[in-house]
Amino acid sequence: MKLFKASFNLLPMNNPDIITFISDGFEKAKRGDAINVYNKVARYEEMNAIPLKSHYPYGWIIYYALLQSPDNEIQSRKKMLAHYFQLQLTVPHKLHSMILTQAIRLYKDAKDVAFNKKPDTVVRFSIINFLKIWNLDNLRPGDWKRKDFEGKKLSSTTEKLITLCVDELEETHTLPGKELLAVIDKAVNEYPDSFSILSQRAAVHILANEKESAAGLLRKAILAAPGKFYLWNRLAATVSPTENPRLYVALLYKALSAPGSDQFKGKIRISLADVLSSRGAFSQALWELNKVKSLYSQNQWHLSPKFNEIMKRLPDDTIPCNPECFYKKMEFLADEEIYAALPSLTVTKTYHKKPSTDERKSGYGSPSVAWRVTDKDGNNYWINPRRFNLNPDLPLGCSLTVWISNGKVVKAEQA
Repeated sequence: MKLFKASFNLLPMNNPDIITFISDGFEKAKRGDAINVYNKVARYEEMNAIPLKSHYPYGWIIYYALLQSPDNEIQSRKKMLAHYFQLQLTVPHKLHSMILTQAIRLYKDAKDVAFNKKPDTVVRFSIINFLKIWNLDNLRPGDWKRKDFEGKKLSSTTEKLITLCVDELEETHTLPGKELLAVIDKAVNEYPDSFSILSQRAAVHILANEKESAAGLLRKAILAAPGKFYLWNRLAATVSPTENPRLYVALLYKALSAPGSDQFKGKIRISLADVLSSRGAFSQALWELNKVKSLYSQNQWHLSPKFNEIMKRLPDDTIPCNPECFYKKMEFLADEEIYAALPSLTVTKTYHKKPSTDERKSGYGSPSVAWRVTDKDGNNYWINPRRFNLNPDLPLGCSLTVWISNGKVVKAEQA
């Protein structure tokens, strides 16, 4: 075997030495020294000196090095993945699946690091391009399996992967390849209870301009999770702001008023300002733009070109006016879009469950009030009055109208 160049600072080794060196390095990597081990072994790889027998333990060294790398180390982790793909390994395999989890983490970290950087300094990582090499045919049954944690089902690797793929597709305005689309469609059937997967499939429909198909899936998703603001926002994307501006505004208002941090709702306010200004409601549009400007200034974010475009439409003497009352008048349109086809019942409040002493002392969030409501046939349902903007102190015996989906109350109002 040829001796390595001195510039690499490597000791000359024959195959048995390298095999032992990598095998020992694998054990060190597991114990937390993976990055140091990887850097040493990678230089042998660059000399094409890694015996085939050592490809498997070297693959695990790469995995542990990825796992132990800091979140902001984007370029070095991309290089590790490139080295991994040079190996000859059996796939599908647990190691291949574990590498996929690190690619998922890398995509998220690259997005986070890029958020506050100038575009020309950003190191990007494409999960779509990664999958073209990784090959979606290598998804294993374990990649589809959800795990239990403290009684809750955690999303599977495949669910997490689809979410990131759709994020990139939306960002680049591109459609998925047939392999990825097949995986997304399989996930819709595999996880019928997942409002997130329904939402992701709907996003792909929107990209393909199949808005009716998208709206149908999003209605189902909202029935499963009416408190998720991004579902209402995505449903608004299926409505034309010029052909049906009132419904468009109503859906955006639902998104704006649903639980969730204001930091994630700046684009919703810009969309509202856009349609308001186009309809001549300049004062209301300025109110929304001022909210966005304040939020972005606090976080030192750059205002989008769309923000500046809308601002230029407004007359110089425009005085901001809170559009809340305007939105409230149209909110029923969003409710009708979701709940009109559902059966409604008249029920009576029959029990009021107050927060326990422990709940009051915990100081975590607002203590929860629960009502039992009963229909004329004696069927009982439980609701949280705050979720439906009901006065939590309404007396026993009061009448309510509720809408039912899959045996649960999804909308309630005082009769």
